[in-house]
Amino acid sequence: MDEAHRGRRKHVPLAFLPVGGATPAHIKEGHMNWRILRVKEWSRMNRERRELVVAMLSVILALGSVPNGAQQQTHRRVRMSSLGAVHDPPYAPGEILVRFKEGLSPYEAAAVHAGIGATVVERYRTVENLVLVKLPPGMDVKEAVEFYQQHPDVLYAEPNYFVEAHGIPNDPRFGELWGLHNTGQRSGSTPGADIKAPRAWDITTGSQDVVVVVIDTGIDYTHEDLSANMFRNVRDCNNNNADDDGNGFIDDCYGIDTVNKDSDPMDDNGHGTHVAGTIGAVGNNGIGVVGVNWKVGLMACKFLSAGGWGTTDDAIKCLDYVGVMKDRGVNIIATNNSWGGGGFSRALRDAIDVQRRRGILFIASAGNARRDTDILPAYPAGYFLPNVISVAATDDTDNLAYFSNFGRQTVHLGAPGNGILSTTPGNTYQVFSGTSMAAPHVTGVAALLKAQDPRRDWRAIRNLILASGEEMAPLTETISRRRLDAYRALTCSDSPLLAPLRPLAPAVTGAIGTPVDLAVLHINCARPNGEVTVRIDPGGEIVTLRDNGLGTDQVAEDGIYSGQWVPYAVGTYTLSFLGEGAASSRPASGSVNVLASYTFSSPPLRYRTITGINLRLGDDSYGVVVSPFPIFFGGIGFTDLLVSSNGYIMPTAHSFGSTLPGNFSLPFSEAFTLIAPFWDDLYLDPRTDQNVFWAVLGEAPNRELVIEWRNVRNFYCRADSTATVRFQVVFFEGKSEILFNYADTTFGGKCTFADRGGSATVGIQIAPDSATQFSSYTQSVSDGMALTWTILQSILSVTPESLDFGSVVVGRSADRELIVQNVGGSILAGTASAPSPFSIVSGIPFTLRSGERQVIAVRFAPTSSGIFERTITVASNGGIINLRVVGRGVTSP
Repeated sequence: MDEAHRGRRKHVPLAFLPVGGATPAHIKEGHMNWRILRVKEWSRMNRERRELVVAMLSVILALGSVPNGAQQQTHRRVRMSSLGAVHDPPYAPGEILVRFKEGLSPYEAAAVHAGIGATVVERYRTVENLVLVKLPPGMDVKEAVEFYQQHPDVLYAEPNYFVEAHGIPNDPRFGELWGLHNTGQRSGSTPGADIKAPRAWDITTGSQDVVVVVIDTGIDYTHEDLSANMFRNVRDCNNNNADDDGNGFIDDCYGIDTVNKDSDPMDDNGHGTHVAGTIGAVGNNGIGVVGVNWKVGLMACKFLSAGGWGTTDDAIKCLDYVGVMKDRGVNIIATNNSWGGGGFSRALRDAIDVQRRRGILFIASAGNARRDTDILPAYPAGYFLPNVISVAATDDTDNLAYFSNFGRQTVHLGAPGNGILSTTPGNTYQVFSGTSMAAPHVTGVAALLKAQDPRRDWRAIRNLILASGEEMAPLTETISRRRLDAYRALTCSDSPLLAPLRPLAPAVTGAIGTPVDLAVLHINCARPNGEVTVRIDPGGEIVTLRDNGLGTDQVAEDGIYSGQWVPYAVGTYTLSFLGEGAASSRPASGSVNVLASYTFSSPPLRYRTITGINLRLGDDSYGVVVSPFPIFFGGIGFTDLLVSSNGYIMPTAHSFGSTLPGNFSLPFSEAFTLIAPFWDDLYLDPRTDQNVFWAVLGEAPNRELVIEWRNVRNFYCRADSTATVRFQVVFFEGKSEILFNYADTTFGGKCTFADRGGSATVGIQIAPDSATQFSSYTQSVSDGMALTWTILQSILSVTPESLDFGSVVVGRSADRELIVQNVGGSILAGTASAPSPFSIVSGIPFTLRSGERQVIAVRFAPTSSGIFERTITVASNGGIINLRVVGRGVTSP
C-alpha cells in the first residue's frame, strides 16, 4: 500500500466504523524507531490524526448512522481469507512499562534503570512493582524493552500502547430505542430483536446504590438525562482544590481524568457520554431517552483524549482509581470499556485481573474490524480472564452487525450496536454504531442484576448474562451463541451452556511433552454445572477438568473448568468436551496438531537459482503458496503455506495463519507456527521484482519447494532501492528437513543496524510456547551462510530390563523401581502401564529433556498364592519398551 494509507484498522475512533482508518504517513505503527521519528514529528502526527478524526466525526454524524446495506452472509469465514495485513500496534515514544519481580529493593530497581539512563515517572497502586519509565533521548523503545526483558529481576517490559475509542417510561424518544424494545419501528427491522427491557423493568429498574464506571472519553455530567444518575464522591464535590476524602485525588466529584492529569472527567468528545446514556440515562423523567437502568450510579474515568486516543498507562491509572474507590466502600460492580486497538499488554492484563480479585467485571467491546478474534486477537476484550466479557454488535434484525468482530472462543455474546440513539454532550442525542454501543447494553444488564439481588457476585452476574441470552444462528461465532436478554437474565431457570475456551481456535499446534491448556465454560444460569471430561483421540485418553482454583484454573466455582493434557507423540488429535446436563447446538470439540521440535546445523551454502512465480506482495501483506507435495513440518503434512512479506512462513493446513505485527523473540505467544528465515520489517514493491518468488525444482519423489525473498528492502531504508537482502527457504518432498539459504544479508547504506539480521528474528516455532531460535536482534546471519533444520529425536531407555519381586505375602505389597531416561535430543514424553496384580504407583506420566531421568515405582500386591508373570509397557514418543515382571504370592513369610 502507498505510504499515505499505512494505517491499521482497529477499534473505530469514537466508536464509528472504518472509513479509511489511515494513520499518518510519518509512522510505521508500533516501530517509531528513533532513527526515523523524532518528538516533533510525533506531535505533528497527533495533530493530523485529530484533524482526521474530527473530519470523520462530521461526515458520520451528518449521515446519522452506519448504512445497513452491506450485511454479512456468514461469519464463520475461511480463516485466511478473512485476514488482512496487520501492522504493529502503535505505542508512545520514549517510555515503556516495566514490572519487577517480587522482593527487589528500590535501590536494586534504581540500579537497573540507571543501566540505560531511564527514570521512573509513574507508579501504580493496584499492580505491585509496575512502573512507567521515561527513556533517555534517542533510545529506541524496542531496544529498551529488550534490555529490561534480559534482566533476571524483570518480570516483563513492554511498550506503552496507544488505544482508541472504538414498564414503558415516559421518555419521549424511548420509541426510537430499538435495542431496548424493537417493535419494527425502523424500516426493515425485526420486532423482538432486542434485549426485552420493558419486561425486565417490571422486575427492577435499577438502583443508584449500584455503581458502574465508564472508562472512556469522559461523561457530560451536566447532561439533562444523566446528571441525576451521576455518582458523586460527596466529600470532594466542593471545588476547593483539596483532597477532602484522603483518597489521593483532588476534587474528584464524578471521577477523574488521567489523560489531562486532573479530576474533571468532562467529555470533550461525545463517545463516553453516548455509552453512559445506554447504561443509565434517567428513566421516566419526561426527557430524551432512557438507559437500560432508570436509576444507577455512573462514575467517569476519562483516559481518551478529545481525538479519541489514549495509552495503556492512562487506562491502568483508571483501573487504579476504580480499585481505590472500591476499597473505600463504593459498590462498583463493573467497568465499561468501549475501546481497544493496542497490542497485548501484560501490565493491562494484570490490572484487569486485580479488578477481578475486587469483584469487578470488565465489560469490553469486541471491536469493529469484521475479523475472527480467535485468530487475530483484539485487546482488551481478548484477555483470557474470567471477569472479562467481550461483546459483539447485533443489528435490528438480530444479525451480527456487518462490522463486528466475532470469535467462537473469544467473544462472549452479542448485544444491540448498530444505529443506537443515546445521549451526547450539551443536552443532545445522536445515533452511533459500533461494538462500543453494544458493550454498555451488557454493562447495564449487569447493573440490573446487582440491583435485583445485592448478594450476587461477579461470577453469578457474568454467568446469568451468558447463559440466559436468546440463542440464534447469526451468533454461532460467539462463546454463548446468544444475544443479550435482560428479562431472561433476571428470571433465568434451567439454561445450561457448554462452550470450549481452550485450546484457542478449532485447530492449534502443540509440542511433544508441553502441556496443552484445556478450559471450558460449563454453567446453568448463575451456577457452575459440574465437571467436564475431555476425550483425546486417537487413544481415548480422558482428562477431567475442574473448577477448583488450582493449577491452571484461575478462579474456583466460577463455571470455567480447566486442566492440561500432555501429548507424547506427533499427530493430529481430536478433543471432545463432555459435560453432564450440558446443552449445545454445536459439537464441543477441537483439534491439536502435535509437532516435533527442530534443531539446526550450518552446512555449506548451496543456493537454489530459480526464476519462479512473483507473489507481487505489498508492504505488510502475505500470499498463499500451495505446495504440489505435502510439507512435513514437525512431522505433520501441510500443503498451504502463508508467505509473509516480512520474512516468515506459516503452515496453514487448518487456516490458522495470519500476518503478524513486528518481530519478536521466539517463542512468540501470538502465533502457532513460524518458519522465520529473516523475520523483520521488510519492504516489498509489488510493481517490481523486489519481491517474493517461489518455484518447484526436480522430479517426484525428490522435489524441492523454494521460496525466495529477492532483493527486498528494510522498511526504514525503503527510499534506497539498492539497500536490499536476498534469502530463501527450501522444503523437501517426503522430509521434515528445512533449509535456510542466505545469499546476501547486508543492506548497507543507512541500514547498517539491520545488516546480518541485526533487527531480525531467525528460528522455527512449532507452538505458541515452543520454538528453537537461532538469533534475535543479533548480527549473526552472514552472507553465504546456510542453516539446516532437522527434527530432534527422543530415545527411550529403561533399566533394569526386567523386574523380579521374589516372594510377597498375600495381602501385602512390595515396590520396585524402573529408571526411565531420555538418551535422545528432543523432549521425551510418555507413560507406563502394568496389569494386575502389578500396578504403577508413581512417576507417570513423564516428560524428560535430553539426559533427564525419571523413577517409576511398580507395586506387586498378590491377592492369592502362585507365580505371576506379566509384561510392563513403557510407551513414549521415543519408542515403546515391554519388560518382563515376575513375582510369587505366598501365604506365609
